[in-house]
Amino acid sequence: MFALLVFGFAMALLALQPEPAGARSAHRKFSTPKHHAATYRARRSAARRRAAYRAAARANRKRRLAIQAIPDAPLDKSAENAPGPAQRPRKVLTRAEILASDPVRLERLGRRLMVGFESFSEVKTLVEKRAVAGIFITDQIVRGRKADDIAKDIRGLQDIRKSQNLPRLLVAADQEGGYVSRLSPPLKRQPSLGQLISPLKTDGDREKAVRAYADEQAHELERLGITMNFGPVVDLRLGGPGRDDGETRLYWRAISSDPFLVAKVAGWYCDALTKFNIICTLKHFPGLGRVMHDTHVSQGAITASETKLELNDWVPFRRVMNQPGVATMIGHVRVGDIDKTTPASYSDAVINSVLRSRWQDGDSLLITDDFSMGAVTGSRDGIGGAAIKALNAGVDIVLLRDTATYFDTVMSALIEADINGEIDQKRQSESRHRLSRYVFIDDREPPLQAQQ
Repeated sequence: MFALLVFGFAMALLALQPEPAGARSAHRKFSTPKHHAATYRARRSAARRRAAYRAAARANRKRRLAIQAIPDAPLDKSAENAPGPAQRPRKVLTRAEILASDPVRLERLGRRLMVGFESFSEVKTLVEKRAVAGIFITDQIVRGRKADDIAKDIRGLQDIRKSQNLPRLLVAADQEGGYVSRLSPPLKRQPSLGQLISPLKTDGDREKAVRAYADEQAHELERLGITMNFGPVVDLRLGGPGRDDGETRLYWRAISSDPFLVAKVAGWYCDALTKFNIICTLKHFPGLGRVMHDTHVSQGAITASETKLELNDWVPFRRVMNQPGVATMIGHVRVGDIDKTTPASYSDAVINSVLRSRWQDGDSLLITDDFSMGAVTGSRDGIGGAAIKALNAGVDIVLLRDTATYFDTVMSALIEADINGEIDQKRQSESRHRLSRYVFIDDREPPLQAQQ
């Protein structure tokens, strides 16, 4: 920028130099329309270069800010600069070593993992070895396939669990509607809940529309054998359509900026899904409405006071998470008033001072957001250390979309911690009890509502 300013100043000085008389008369003599056109093109080209430079400068500034929180939610620099804990595991086992390890331990730890996968053959081995509690059906798995064929593959995995006399797999999908419709196609595409209710003026009309929407979606999910949906989004819509939060795109996914309206819509939606024995999932506690960057890439922090969050962002969670058949997904942002150093998804303080004690009796199912995200893999604890902390904090399920890359590291860390007596057994027992209320051996057992 300095070089450009110097250049511009020099050119200005040259332009002010007096011309010889002959030169001035020559300029007047040969100043033709063609000459003016050439001058105009040169000036326009220079203007374009200046505009391109300014655009590049703005882009560079955005890139620098992308790894920071916005001004009203800055990252805790002391936390970032503090020395990190020793990375876990100390040794990453191979997949073969993991699957050949103590089967009782593998099953016990596997009850706490839900995994995405690249092929059904890949995840079948993990199911046969009892190394997971659930599977996450992604768009990669359904792309270009018929619904009946996908359903057949899922039934095959459930048959393995049934033969093992184990609870059915949790089979999760990310089918919010609108921008996030991972199973469409083959399933029918629907608008987001926010789009659905935006033209409606009364609660009566909204409830009717939301229940019909949820019924239709549940029928579609049931066709595939989905038992858990990662929706609804109950983060508040606090930014405008130009909100720059990367892949999160919260403005287009959120229901409303009104926490009480969000709570109503989420309650109607979850009640409808539960009637089909499909677990709904409120996301993403503690709320992403105030976080203007992408946790797929890096961590963030919320600096709003705990009181402000309680009266606004947390209203939908507080009002809906106690309904039967409702789970809550915990995101990877820090809550400054409660825990300045650890993301909520594996913060003992956040989970047990708010989610497990303040609003409910501790029986709601808690699942993390994807641990494959940069907010976890690039954290001070690393993905292995974060998984250990999550289990010990009382999280029921750790979601791991990228099994090929991270499963061995996570399971190696859990095995290592279990061997060393570092897994909280009381929390393990409590989690087994919670999970038993959400998953069953077969379809003859009572529905979710009957177990509440």
